[in-house]
Amino acid sequence: MWLRIANFVLAPTVFVMAQGVQNPALTGEAVRGRDIARTNPFNTDADIQQGGGLFQLHCSYCHGGHGEGGRGADLTAGVYEMGGSDPELFVTIRSGIPGTEMPAVRVGDDDVWRLVGFVKRIGSQGLKEKAPGDAEAGKVIYAKGGCAACHRIGNEGSDLGPDLTDIGRRRGLAFLEESIVKPEAFVPNKYRAVQLVMTSGSTVSGIRLNEDDLSVQVRDIGGNPRSFLKENIKEVRRDKPTVMPSYESTLSKKELDDLVAYLNSLKGAQ
Repeated sequence: MWLRIANFVLAPTVFVMAQGVQNPALTGEAVRGRDIARTNPFNTDADIQQGGGLFQLHCSYCHGGHGEGGRGADLTAGVYEMGGSDPELFVTIRSGIPGTEMPAVRVGDDDVWRLVGFVKRIGSQGLKEKAPGDAEAGKVIYAKGGCAACHRIGNEGSDLGPDLTDIGRRRGLAFLEESIVKPEAFVPNKYRAVQLVMTSGSTVSGIRLNEDDLSVQVRDIGGNPRSFLKENIKEVRRDKPTVMPSYESTLSKKELDDLVAYLNSLKGAQ
């Protein structure tokens, strides 16, 4: 499916694109011309879990398995150009967006509501969870660990890794902990690492920014954008998907809980 989020238009499943939905019953006019529930009637945990399965089937190809985006926009941002209320999301998913490539999603109304619930959940996963650790102590650990060398919070830090300004709203506690102890478990496409083995024998590690027939552009681990001619590159290695190290053996259980609590406290602008 397609959703328009902020200034991005999200892509549909390949099946829907191929079929070119033309059913008049699924047009925006048909949906907007009828009464739509003001609140989601399929919003239980079981419904949202089913919505997650529907999301994997219809949406993950473009939006990523965690809603992190890729070919389509990042749904974890929780900001929707066509409106983020339950009925607004229902109309967007059910009828598509006239004048854009986003078609109607070919599922029943009940399943549209389940998708609405799941989309809203992935935009606010951390809001209802309470971390057991000490957020203030975790802030100290974050600073001592040099995390700002790769991550940004507000106006401070670097763009080598994901922005953490509102990570506590977008990601749950389990996800945050896994990202610290097993960072290779999930790496957004735009932060996947490469290692360039040069013909000179040196190696450059960083985040792949772009690639064309003649060159490869990366942001090195120092945060500097660099470009290399392919004629000077012996090998491009992708076997280490992230430049972030694991802190599983570095942090005690309490320190890990505290760091997770600090990240969970980062909700962004309220």
